[in-house]
Amino acid sequence: MSTVSEKAHNLPPTPGVYLFKDATGRVLYVGKAKSLAQRVRHYLGGELDEPRLRELMSRAADLDTVLTDTEVEALLLESTLVRQHRPPYNILLKDDKSFPYVRVSVQEEFPRVSVTRHVRNDGARYLGPYTDVKLLRRTLREIRPIFPLRSCRNFEDYRRADRPCLYYHIRRCLGPCTRRAGVDPEDYRRRVEALLLFLSGRDAELTERLRAEMEQAAAARRYERAAERRDQLELLQRARVPQKVVRIGGLDTDVLGLARSNQRAAIAVLVQRGGRVVGKESRILDHAREPGEAELLESALSQHYLPRRELPRRIVLAALPAGASVLTEALARRAGHPVELAAPTRGRERRLVAAAERNAAHALEDLAARAAGRRARHAPEILELQRVLGLSDPPFRIVCFDISNLGPEGAVAAIVASEGGRPRRGLYRRMRIRRPGPDDFAMIAEAVTRYWTRVESGELPRPDLVLVDGGAGQLSAARQALDAVATRPVALLGLAKREETLVREGAPPLTLPRRSAALRALQRVRDEAHRFGISYHRLVRGRSRLASEIDGVSGVGPARRRALLAAFGSVAAMRGVPADEIARRAGIPPALALRIAAHLAARPANAAGAPGEPRRVRRPA
Repeated sequence: MSTVSEKAHNLPPTPGVYLFKDATGRVLYVGKAKSLAQRVRHYLGGELDEPRLRELMSRAADLDTVLTDTEVEALLLESTLVRQHRPPYNILLKDDKSFPYVRVSVQEEFPRVSVTRHVRNDGARYLGPYTDVKLLRRTLREIRPIFPLRSCRNFEDYRRADRPCLYYHIRRCLGPCTRRAGVDPEDYRRRVEALLLFLSGRDAELTERLRAEMEQAAAARRYERAAERRDQLELLQRARVPQKVVRIGGLDTDVLGLARSNQRAAIAVLVQRGGRVVGKESRILDHAREPGEAELLESALSQHYLPRRELPRRIVLAALPAGASVLTEALARRAGHPVELAAPTRGRERRLVAAAERNAAHALEDLAARAAGRRARHAPEILELQRVLGLSDPPFRIVCFDISNLGPEGAVAAIVASEGGRPRRGLYRRMRIRRPGPDDFAMIAEAVTRYWTRVESGELPRPDLVLVDGGAGQLSAARQALDAVATRPVALLGLAKREETLVREGAPPLTLPRRSAALRALQRVRDEAHRFGISYHRLVRGRSRLASEIDGVSGVGPARRRALLAAFGSVAAMRGVPADEIARRAGIPPALALRIAAHLAARPANAAGAPGEPRRVRRPA
């Protein structure tokens, strides 16, 4: 019996945290459980669906546990241990750097304003975190004329010397360090409170307060103070960032969006304070290929919020995470006030969640684009197509196959490509089908095989999604062809034209709303393939019918055929013309002209049939 099995056999059915370790003692995975005995034995049962967990158990050589009183305590401890050990088999919230805060030392007589990355329990007020330290410092510089508060570290030295610094002389500090300034501590404290209101996003309340003080000072004939408040109001209006008001119940709210691609996922948090979006944070989740959305949300919420001291009162997201009740209690205990988790299905809040999801998708795109050395942005319809089809990655490159033929005559295949929702004409290909007969399924298979052979050889880039113009039969034929030549899996989809139904592999047909951006993206690619195929079919059929009646004449090659058509315009115009006139007008030998005239006289005028339009073969949906 292994060490892990022995320790798991003696575990109690109580809440706690378990740590799987390898032979060197490195922590591989950290998890929390309501019942340690039941949860850990699940790993040893051999019924793990995720390859990640099966690989974990193959490497696990030791087990350590920490018992807790409640599941909430286990969740808090799990968050701490994951940040400490960074286990390779946990879903990890990357870029876990220390973000800057604005520190206001409200515990001092004359509070100091500074920027810090370390939050301590020292009685000061910490506002943040902020994701862009450059923008934060610029904002503090711009609002300093409105709130001329001290930022110096050596305040006591200046105070003992009774000598102000440069900021006092340029009116960027009130100068509480010198007696000559005559700073009133109560007035200074009011300015500190005003700054806290502004940085908390409650500048509307601050504006009303300053306007009331201006009017009171004017009524009391304290015109200098009234003018100061007037100037502060003007500066405040210029410093405010225009924002669309998106009030949600008046509570401090975070709107969280999740996007995933391959082994990574990203969260984007829109921070709303005072009814306005005052910031945005984006974080990357590693090891996110196999876990479901609920598990990803739980990991993201616990790792993003539990290390913090100041939490919003409401968190809005697309779906409630796994263990929402326990997580809510843990967040409330950490924050010291109730924290609500909400998952709206419609209305303004749902639109805000969609905006956060777009921001998360943009963060993943940017990461992938930088890693690949390209600058690519996925169109909204491509992201919607990923969600609709349940693909692991957005289908950036789509190719579509279409067949055009007129019965057994002139069958051709057209392949068009799009990248990021836009046509990529450099990847268009067309081919004449070699297989005789109007077998649509066999022709699709031939086109896919020939095209994918070039993909495997590196001549053409590998698509993310293959679209076939047709139904289940065409889809099955394309899959058999891909299985024969493809070395890597690729998503395959059919688009049945009659009802615009999406035919999927291993899933029932899907009918999207006509307004769906994802459906319109597929229709554009399919219609472009149809146009490209019809144009090529007309060209092939026209060439064959134009040249068929004189190509059989001995002595007529490409050069003399061009000369004949240039002189007469068509084969029909040469019919019945004397041989000597054919020779004179086309500049060909008289003997050849006699052979041409005799050949045309021997064939009826309607032998080849009149040219027509290619018809579309009806395909089963």
